[in-house]
Amino acid sequence: MKGKIAGIVLLSLSVTVTTACGREPVEEKSASGEEDVEITLPEDSELTVDYTSVEGVYAEKGFYLAIVAKNLDSGYSDAVKKGASCAIEDINEKLGYEGDEKVYMTFEGPPDSIDIDSQINTVDAVLAENPGALCLAAIDVQSCQAQLETAKDNGIPVVILDSGVDSDLVACSCVTDNRAAAAEAAERLCEAIGDSGQVIIMSHAQSAETSEDRIAGFRKELQDNHPDVDLVNISYENEEQSIEDMLLEALEEYPDTAGIFCTNENVTESVLETVGRLEDKEIKIVGFDAGEVQIQAIRDGREYGTVCQNPYGMGYAAVVAALRAASGQTVDNWIDPGYQWVDRSNIDVEENKKYLYL
Repeated sequence: MKGKIAGIVLLSLSVTVTTACGREPVEEKSASGEEDVEITLPEDSELTVDYTSVEGVYAEKGFYLAIVAKNLDSGYSDAVKKGASCAIEDINEKLGYEGDEKVYMTFEGPPDSIDIDSQINTVDAVLAENPGALCLAAIDVQSCQAQLETAKDNGIPVVILDSGVDSDLVACSCVTDNRAAAAEAAERLCEAIGDSGQVIIMSHAQSAETSEDRIAGFRKELQDNHPDVDLVNISYENEEQSIEDMLLEALEEYPDTAGIFCTNENVTESVLETVGRLEDKEIKIVGFDAGEVQIQAIRDGREYGTVCQNPYGMGYAAVVAALRAASGQTVDNWIDPGYQWVDRSNIDVEENKKYLYL
């Protein structure tokens, strides 16, 4: 199975994001200079409009876009923010907006991806500021219904990015095909363990749509194509128990575990740290996302490989979709940002660098 190509060629980025409510501007910089950023989505995407450019996109002067992420402490979220920031810079340049005329955005979220109440409070706060549009990565697939109704009542279009909600009150979803990506992770992990043995899943919050879909995609690939690989345990990130403790319990119950699938960056980092202290264990680890810790672990051989999303492209496309929806322009129901498999053999290939969350 080949990874679905998508991404961003990140040559460099130097933008200033003006924030609402009198907060200080947030400055994003790279050390590479002042070149442009090229955003790409999968070549086979069947979309009615182009989300890799602000060509033809309109926004009112002083337009305010609120983005609420699942957390603010991951390379993935940082990369989404950079892609979104690039779109904001591009629209201002395209429309010739300067000073108070500029389109601006805020980028907020809870401290971690299991704090549902904090995220809902954040959404309430940004809706009270009456943004022109809201981009939301929901922690809980069932949450935010009241907030979505408030947004609809006030004419605020909502674009879902990364992780969806169980609601038809959204203008567009910019979300990775998580089932297909997890199926690739399952195929690669089975390859790593010789297509035989016990595997476990360490997952982020059970309430997240991304968690549900990644587990479903992984499980289906095993059932359909790997009869000699047994999925013996699934553990979910929660507030009562650490990833480390859950993993150690699972390994005590299933000492012959040959492989572990981790469903996001933070979970993968915790698993890598824990397994690294178990000198008597040889366990293959396949992750999801590609933060700095994972990148180094892949180069060191501690992580077999990972399915990388396209957060830069996702952030950019979500902003374009939000601006289009707010101005009454056509938007697609679903934008697929794509994904790519990365392992030790191809992590330093130039084409794959755009998938790494650096």
